[in-house]
Amino acid sequence: MRHHTGSGPRPVPPPGIDARLDDPRVRAWALVVGVVAVSSAAILVRVADAPALALALWRSGLGALALAPFAVRTGVVPRGRQRWLLLASGALLAIHFTLWFVSLDMTTVAASSVLVAMSPVVVGMGSAVLLHEPPARMTWAGLCLATAGAVVVAGADLGAVAGTRALVGDGLAFAAAVAAAGYLLLGRQARRTLPVTVYASWTYGTAAVLLLAACAVTGTGTGVGTYDATTWLAIAGLVVGPQLLGHTVFNLVLARVSATVVAVVIIAEPVGASVLAALLLDEAPSGLFWIGAPLILGGVLLASWPRTS
Repeated sequence: MRHHTGSGPRPVPPPGIDARLDDPRVRAWALVVGVVAVSSAAILVRVADAPALALALWRSGLGALALAPFAVRTGVVPRGRQRWLLLASGALLAIHFTLWFVSLDMTTVAASSVLVAMSPVVVGMGSAVLLHEPPARMTWAGLCLATAGAVVVAGADLGAVAGTRALVGDGLAFAAAVAAAGYLLLGRQARRTLPVTVYASWTYGTAAVLLLAACAVTGTGTGVGTYDATTWLAIAGLVVGPQLLGHTVFNLVLARVSATVVAVVIIAEPVGASVLAALLLDEAPSGLFWIGAPLILGGVLLASWPRTS
């Protein structure tokens, strides 16, 4: 079993699924799968009749349990600085989930999804300063274009929703975006030396422990024996889709793609989420959505297309 004390040369993740990411086509398809998967999160949260903290707890905890056997098979045990990275990443993930899920109860799916995806600017600056990976010019151009599209969508939606409650929900969604930025930056750093299953299971597990503590402190029930079938199906969907096929796929790609590019790609999530909300929740996006959405998608393509090596 591999161990690392935190000093000296750090272990390189073993070959396997990471090695397949050397193929640009595999990376591209992985990002597409991730975006499609996370686009369903807002809908599933709305469908579930459960508190935000409980949903975040089940999503993180069951995701960690699903990946734990694969993490054990790698034989890699995080040590020293690696553990601190994982604990910090898990804490930021717990904060991200909690703030975002609460925001979905206070504002529309479109506004919440757009604002929570506004992390790329923070990620870009953090990558340059902390990871010494300054984004390329085309990546910045795509980031600006996608962000402009997100602002168009959010502005239209904010104009359609009145009241202090909606504005507070929008603020929480943006705070969740800042937490997500930190989560991606730490993930990029950790994935340089850890297999995706080890990184994800530890991070999700840490988030679950913190969320369980938060549920205990706030008196939030976890729903054991009380949730209806629809809610449990929504939770299962959150685990399989946004958590395993979404977050875990993004964490996988972070071994070969910069955190900034992954963050820009995630901006496409509101497009899918808004379309699903229109189809399933009768929350039709405003006319400006159809202007902002192409800008978002164009920015994603501009940022990620040149970064294929």
